[in-house]
Amino acid sequence: MSGVMRQLAALCCFLLVSASALAAVDTARLDAAIAASGLPRSSLSLFAAPSGDGHPPLISLNAHQSLMPASVTKLVTAAAVLKQIPLNTRFETRLESSATVVNGVLTGDLVLRGGGDPSFVSETLWLLVNRLAGMGVTGIAGDILVDDGYFDTVLIDPSRDTERSEMAYDAPVSATSFNWNAVAVTIKPGGEAGAPARVGVEPHSDYVQVDNRVRTVPGHSLSHLKLTRKSLPGKGDLIAASGTIGVDAPPYESYRNITKPALWVGHNLALYLRYRGIRFNGAIRPGNVPPETWLLASVDGRPVEQLVKDMNKVSSNFIAEMLTKQLAARTDVPGTMADGMAIIHDYLRALGVNASEFRLTNPSGLTQQNRLSAHALVKVLEDMAHDFRLNHEYLSSLPIAGVDGTLEKRMTASPARGWVRAKTGYIDGVVSLAGYAGQRHGDPIAFAFIYNGPAPAHQVHRLFDQLSTLLVAAD
Repeated sequence: MSGVMRQLAALCCFLLVSASALAAVDTARLDAAIAASGLPRSSLSLFAAPSGDGHPPLISLNAHQSLMPASVTKLVTAAAVLKQIPLNTRFETRLESSATVVNGVLTGDLVLRGGGDPSFVSETLWLLVNRLAGMGVTGIAGDILVDDGYFDTVLIDPSRDTERSEMAYDAPVSATSFNWNAVAVTIKPGGEAGAPARVGVEPHSDYVQVDNRVRTVPGHSLSHLKLTRKSLPGKGDLIAASGTIGVDAPPYESYRNITKPALWVGHNLALYLRYRGIRFNGAIRPGNVPPETWLLASVDGRPVEQLVKDMNKVSSNFIAEMLTKQLAARTDVPGTMADGMAIIHDYLRALGVNASEFRLTNPSGLTQQNRLSAHALVKVLEDMAHDFRLNHEYLSSLPIAGVDGTLEKRMTASPARGWVRAKTGYIDGVVSLAGYAGQRHGDPIAFAFIYNGPAPAHQVHRLFDQLSTLLVAAD
């Protein structure tokens, strides 16, 4: 057999395998699952399509109807970010000054300039301070000046839901941010019943004050604890803990957002300076970098593709908004949410998505203002699947059914375990799931499922997990 004939034979075999895998998806069972779910068809936007042209969709129900998408919005954000920001791009945080170092002492202000890095956390701050120490700096004679001018001054964008929360998922966004702008609070029982409980915060800089009114009682109960975070005018935040904890109870841990990112970063910088033995007794204040500064030390964050993965795996609203402002700031400083969202809209329009199928105001999905159709989401998924430069990074960012991220506890005992990679979404009245269903033979199937209505989340999860499982073609 000639080389050409062998290639033709191989191609025919491939087409037969692909066709048989596609045929293994039972569309009748898909329809039956939707009918048996008890969910009104009008409340659903469903679409699933095999890769390549010429194949009819496997599922198409109100596919072009735009509904509230919740966090599957991050699929669009992730795609636009990867398309616009080159792989391995890292965002820099700098320590600068216009003063000189004399006998180890910086004779003026130390400037912390934020570069909008969502991954600026305890480890990177420690590395930054160590690099400062490596320059021979042993003391700071002036103040700490925090410059967050790379982004605008809007810390809580109005595109989010109007009801504010002190939980970490509703953290403010600033070009100088630290530890996702949230503090970890741990409450442990005292040594015996009647003793005060132990309340700790991490990191425990001067930014956070603690009011501990928790008492230790007999038993294992955590149910009577109350924890609140309050902004202090002109200062940082107060963590107030009250109630009781059982002497035999495990530690209680919760994350609360902070309200003043610039002060938060500055106070933690001061804390880490002390840890490193660098003397500092000045004030901490926001402000712009003065002219003619020189670089003392800098640190780069995680590469942009890893930030996208961090965003999608745990559905981080904070990272989604930080990256959107990064999109804007790359062309016009300060970066704004509106300019970043305009870039995301341009991406959807470039895919040919009809204007009636999307209206996005917030990149994380933490809003009831967003609108997306299942068809529009699948267009994004297909575009990324066919982009060789980015498809591996995009796919690896998605939670894996039964394995990790927000899908770790779903589809654990079904054939879909490990074969579905998808982004979840949930806010009041919205449940969504969108991603890829893999096949043992043939290309993955891109799908998007959106529900808007009053049904409990577990009822909708059951249908979406069942549909995802049916899309995973059995041998």
